Amino acid sequence: MSELAKRVLVALIGIPASIGIIYLGGFVFFFVVVLFSNLALWEFYSIPRSSNIKPDSTLGLIFSSLIQTLFYLLLQSEIKVDAFDVAILLLLILAIFPSFLFFIKVFTKQSHPSLTISLIVLGLLWIGVSFCSLLAVRFLPEFFRLLRTFGDVSQPHYLFGIKYPIDNIWSFKFFLVILGTIWICDSFAYFIGKAYGKHKLAPTISPKKTWEGAIAGYFGAILGFFGLSTLFNLELSLVFQFLFASTVGVIGQIGDLAESRIKREFNVKDSSKLLPGHGGILDRFDSILFVFPSIILIIILLALTK
Repeated sequence: MSELAKRVLVALIGIPASIGIIYLGGFVFFFVVVLFSNLALWEFYSIPRSSNIKPDSTLGLIFSSLIQTLFYLLLQSEIKVDAFDVAILLLLILAIFPSFLFFIKVFTKQSHPSLTISLIVLGLLWIGVSFCSLLAVRFLPEFFRLLRTFGDVSQPHYLFGIKYPIDNIWSFKFFLVILGTIWICDSFAYFIGKAYGKHKLAPTISPKKTWEGAIAGYFGAILGFFGLSTLFNLELSLVFQFLFASTVGVIGQIGDLAESRIKREFNVKDSSKLLPGHGGILDRFDSILFVFPSIILIIILLALTK
């Protein structure tokens, strides 16, 4: 079977399954997020092994799952939580984790202890924490309720200029629009770059990427977000449509380059072979892990600066 056929087959199975899981939401969505997060984190920790650098993935996976579980429980809880206590708890987890790693490494004979600890912490922050943003977008009404524990914030529909309260169906559609826009951006960048690309974007990182492809990807994101937003009747104002589309078109492509840079550093082509024709989970989530946190950060800044 050709690589293209493998890609198409995986897409035919994966896209409907993904839409169904996103639609179901709840614990099913949370479970899949934790599962894919752990797979992506395991791949990240496996990349340096080709250079005989072996981060201990177990602790990273455990702490990542703990943070995501705590965040999900906070989103789903009807109990009013104290914002200060939540912030302290999260900071303690993030502060204790590297200290705990250093304590363990003192009593081991593993080479490159500082580098392995840095990679474990980087994986936790980049992948483990970033996957929480997928939960925040899918459960956007619950996320705004959590934000209100930190201060007075606008209702989400007022913030976005929508005439009706935002519910989980709207969040489901918003999630799909972001995912669809990322896919359209990648497709525009790939096909236009392959056909017309002449000027290398980052030859030492990803030799096949071109400025022509990157610009096409940006405009593809603009067209894609506007089109999908209209199709799903999100009723977002033009300002927000342009803002979110530009986030995908710029930040998404930076995420792709960032993961390529890490793989090139360790002379690895794909993060794994889990997805035939597509590489690994991290290869499919590289843009997502930059776009979704950026969108949530934009929402937080706008909400808290009411």
